[in-house]
Formats: sequence, C-alpha cells, structure tokens
Amino acid sequence: MSDLFNIPYLLTTYGYVGVFVIVFLESGIFFALPGDSLLFTAGILASGLGFKLTLLIPLIFVATFLGGIAGYYIGVYIETLHRFAFFRKILKREHIDTTNKFFDKHGLSAIVLSRFVPIVRTFLPIVAGIAKMDFGKFVRYSLISSIFWSASVTSLGYFLGRRFPVIQDYLHYLIFLVILVSVIPIAYEWWRVRQERKHSQTTS
Repeated sequence: MSDLFNIPYLLTTYGYVGVFVIVFLESGIFFALPGDSLLFTAGILASGLGFKLTLLIPLIFVATFLGGIAGYYIGVYIETLHRFAFFRKILKREHIDTTNKFFDKHGLSAIVLSRFVPIVRTFLPIVAGIAKMDFGKFVRYSLISSIFWSASVTSLGYFLGRRFPVIQDYLHYLIFLVILVSVIPIAYEWWRVRQERKHSQTTS
C-alpha cells in the first residue's frame, strides 16, 4: 500500500498506464490515492523519465473526465452499490455529506473548484449523481475542470523541473508541500461541517 504514495516508483514502474489508472480511480471512485502530487511530480520528472508532455496532459485529461463520469453513475446507483461491502467501505457518509455541503455552497462552479480539493474531487461526481444533476451540465463543467486541472498542475511541475533541475533533489519535500496545501481546503470544510452539526445539536 505504501508504494501507492511512492510517486517516483509508480511513474518509473507503471509509466503512462499507471498514471491513467490512478487518476481515473481518484477522480470519482477511490479517494485514497495520490492526485495533485502525482500530476505535479509527473510534470517535474517528465523529461527525465521520457514522458512527453503533449501525451501526458491529454492522457490525464481523459482519465480525469472518465473517472468523473464513472463517479456520477456510482451516485445514480449508490443505493444498489451499498449492498456490497467494498462500496460501503469507500463511500463513507461523512465524505458525501462534506462534499454535499461544498456543492450547496458553490453550485455548479463546485465541479470546477473540486478538482483542486482532495477527497471532494472524488466524491463530488458521486454527489452530483445522487442529486440527479442534469447530465449535460455535469459533462460540460467536468470537461472544463478536467482540462484546467490536468493542464495547470502538470505544466507547473514540468516548467519548474525544466527551470530548476535541482528541484528533483528535494522532490519528497515538494510532494509533502503539495499534499499539505491541497488538504487545507478539505480540512477547513470538515471543520465547518462539524461546527454546524454541533450548533444544530445544541439548539435542538
């Protein structure tokens, strides 16, 4: 399991296929996988590992978009899927509730914003499916968010790696920093939801 977060190992061992599978799963099915850190690191190591940015970004875009579509249909059929132990373990009610709050707060723009928030980006397509959101609107906003996320995070890593080659020597620190920064929004959202629950319990 620890190898799932050893991003240089994943990239060198599984290449494009590994990137596609992990991004697909993390985009709408299983949150406990690297997301922003994988894209950022893939960008930094792209030239050294023989990755072509012109292939890497479209690959990530397709994986992200298809993962979101899969998540949407999981939401549509969530009651049926909850009969299976595997889905009961990964589709936690607390994650869905937090994402639902995020969706309510930001509306359709949440589909774009959620791409940059771990866990929320996994569960928001599921919440959209549960809410029976218009599929055409979901697809349009998912296309925008998938393009923006795949291009921005991967390109940032790529250009930093090209401009400052020494950055590869501090890769583990950078990965930790990316994870830390990306976790702040969801940590705040969880705290806000917990405060609202406490307030509603004391007033009831």
